[in-house]
Amino acid sequence: MQAFLYIDLAANNAYRKPVVELVQKALPTVTVLDLDSRSDELLQHYALRLLREAERTVVCIKADDGAAGLGNLMPLLEELFQEGRQRLVLLQGEHPRLQRIFSVRPHVAFKAVGAGEVPAEVSAFLL
Repeated sequence: MQAFLYIDLAANNAYRKPVVELVQKALPTVTVLDLDSRSDELLQHYALRLLREAERTVVCIKADDGAAGLGNLMPLLEELFQEGRQRLVLLQGEHPRLQRIFSVRPHVAFKAVGAGEVPAEVSAFLL
């Protein structure tokens, strides 16, 4: 299974997620899950399970200046730090703490991208 996990940490997140819709349209066989900083424990559990079970995963984290803290997302981040997994982490926007966290983990494929670049990066990694 291949997966795309979209995490919206932006201060003003909307219900409609254009990036998620574009990925679903371009790659209909890829399992897609999106969550935000207010997602409940059950949804976070499903996201963690998806990360563990997928053979290849792209995780896109959207952030901005008013981004929420990382407290409730730490289990997901810790799973991303595991070595030997085929994962790509994309950061859409600015989040200095996340950039520092991933910069000291060279075994994690990490890239800062713009919103328009996300579908192409997902396709390139998963196809």
